[in-house]
Amino acid sequence: MPDPFTHLEDFSEDIIAKAQDGLRMTNRELADRAGIELSTVKALKNGSIDEEALIRVASALQLHGERLITSARKSWLPETIECPHLTTFTSEFRSMTVNAYLLTCPDHRGVLFDTGVDAQPIFQHLEENEIELEALVLTHGHLDHVAVMEPILKAWQKIPVFAHPSENIDSAQPLHWGESFEAGPFRLRSLSTPGHTPGGTSFFVEDQSPPIAIVGDALFAGSVGGCAGDYDHALQSIRENILTLPPETILCPGHGPTTTVAEEKQHNPFFPN
Repeated sequence: MPDPFTHLEDFSEDIIAKAQDGLRMTNRELADRAGIELSTVKALKNGSIDEEALIRVASALQLHGERLITSARKSWLPETIECPHLTTFTSEFRSMTVNAYLLTCPDHRGVLFDTGVDAQPIFQHLEENEIELEALVLTHGHLDHVAVMEPILKAWQKIPVFAHPSENIDSAQPLHWGESFEAGPFRLRSLSTPGHTPGGTSFFVEDQSPPIAIVGDALFAGSVGGCAGDYDHALQSIRENILTLPPETILCPGHGPTTTVAEEKQHNPFFPN
């Protein structure tokens, strides 16, 4: 179904802050390394558009300068992706929204990836389309991604739950990075994408056209999830395990619109090379 989004999850001010946190760089240090005034750094982090300053800051933070300017101008959004067997459920959580995804096959069997915070639209869709839910797969254990797991498992008592053991999710079958496994009618390959959480995992759906990967909070359209605890490793994992997927692969993030590998390699400031 088409994305319901009219804007990205992160813009330049968020990207600068995340890169700073990951590199453990204060505003003062950033100003010194970029050769700009401290007041300019603060203005950029409030959404100010100063192209020369953005280029300098991008260099200091190992970001792509022109892409950071595009983000500041809010002039890019991924192309709307039509994928009839992929349904996005977007629910409101505090000051943001969060996504859950349902992947179905022609014989009306489905797998749910994460839960969001509102089970009602999921239940309604399953009932109206006579879909048999056969598995719940979790990218990580943060509340906004597992908040309604209990009512889902109460309604579908026999389905397995899959998650990385580092996420400490009760009743989940442990999976390990790099392995392939059966989840309902689909065969998934678990991809190592820690950083946002220790056991953060993305899932590549094998034998799908177009290819699909559920990436949780590892990667957003034009940005990454918060990963200050293990910043370098997080970016390396994304480069090696997500951006090496086929260019047309649909990437389904935990927040914001879907995107593709090709779009991220062209537009994401965190991956200049």
